[in-house]
Amino acid sequence: MRYRPFGSAGVAVSAISLRLEDQPRLRAGDWCRLVYSALENGVNAFEFDGVSPALIEGAAEAFSTVERRLLFIGWRLRPASDRTLKAQAVHDMIDQALDRTGLGHLDVATLDDPDANAFPAETLEQLKALRNARLIRLLGVAGSGETFDAYAASGQFDAMATPFNLASGWVERSRVRAAMGREMAVIGQDYWPQALREDHKTFLPKPSLWRRRTDPLADVGGYHFLHNTPGWSAQQICLAYALTEPSLATVQITASTPAEVEALAAIAERDLPTGCAAQIEMARFSAQEAEKAKRRA
Repeated sequence: MRYRPFGSAGVAVSAISLRLEDQPRLRAGDWCRLVYSALENGVNAFEFDGVSPALIEGAAEAFSTVERRLLFIGWRLRPASDRTLKAQAVHDMIDQALDRTGLGHLDVATLDDPDANAFPAETLEQLKALRNARLIRLLGVAGSGETFDAYAASGQFDAMATPFNLASGWVERSRVRAAMGREMAVIGQDYWPQALREDHKTFLPKPSLWRRRTDPLADVGGYHFLHNTPGWSAQQICLAYALTEPSLATVQITASTPAEVEALAAIAERDLPTGCAAQIEMARFSAQEAEKAKRRA
């Protein structure tokens, strides 16, 4: 595993981090083994994005075997069904999180998607008070919309979590670089986008003979190489690509089994296959051209 600085926080986190989200079929013992596997493969950064008793119990048991200073633990703050996260709810969430996990403090608490949820001013003040009390070390915000961008640029947050993958365009890349300029830590999410998870024949279809004759760029690019690169799966290529972005402090993954964690953690030590970077750039170019053509139609 490789490690990177987390913004200007003065700590190093594993290049791959594990998001712990509720999975109904996993019991406490399963969660414990999953976290153990991550720790054994060099992962030291985790984010709780679920509240099931099995998840909390299993993860807490695994974390208790490691010195707290060696771990970087985050907590995703999501509002209830009314889409508004109030100050008292934040206080209660953090209090219960620390009580149930026994962690003592959270390294980062992240507000989820301000474009879809409401966070009153008093909620942010409550988070700052918790940070001043050292119960939270850093504040983060997650998302990808206009409100999220305004939050990220406000100077109130130390970190942000946002999608970044091989299909990311100028907007996403500019967002990440701007965060670096503000000395914010960037957590890369959605490294394996849903649009590329299957061999979509409609994503960038092979051009017809007629189109190849009339459009000299018709044969350029396409994401088909994700599914026919020897020794690599589409998921592995997508993860390896995200790891090449130096602006990301860590790339967040999810997993259901120790074997899956081990396989993904191993990608941190592998380089992209020869020629893959060029294929990715051509595929991105083709996708952009296809989108322009669609808008002109």
